[in-house]
Amino acid sequence: MGDLAQIEHQQKLQRIRSGVRAAQSAGKWTGRPPAGFAVEDGYLRVDPAEFLHVREAVARVDRGDSFATVADDTGIAESTLRSLHQDRRDLYLAGEAEDERVDDALTDIRPLEDARTEGPDLEELRERVERLEEATDIDLH
Repeated sequence: MGDLAQIEHQQKLQRIRSGVRAAQSAGKWTGRPPAGFAVEDGYLRVDPAEFLHVREAVARVDRGDSFATVADDTGIAESTLRSLHQDRRDLYLAGEAEDERVDDALTDIRPLEDARTEGPDLEELRERVERLEEATDIDLH
């Protein structure tokens, strides 16, 4: 009976891993989202208010404020802040991510593509403002 239970357990793990791989290859997020993000309908989305809060905290540490001071001021745990600054600094300060799913979620917070040379695409700007308004429940008009 023990051997049968072990075989069943291994098959269950294999099915779970297969399902996770399939979801990830479909662009869905599995696991806990990074700070400042949320998962909606299986896809990673930026929580604008939380993302900006985390970004400001990481920026303050980057400017030389101590981890303890920033943690006290922002309510972000010092250990979390250290981890974010060490492992995800580029994500919060430059909007650069190695994971395509995170990169897709960052679309609404990035500057418009080369607005200085071509001029901003007003339709894209309107769409982004509407998405941000919906996400934050603020009317920016």
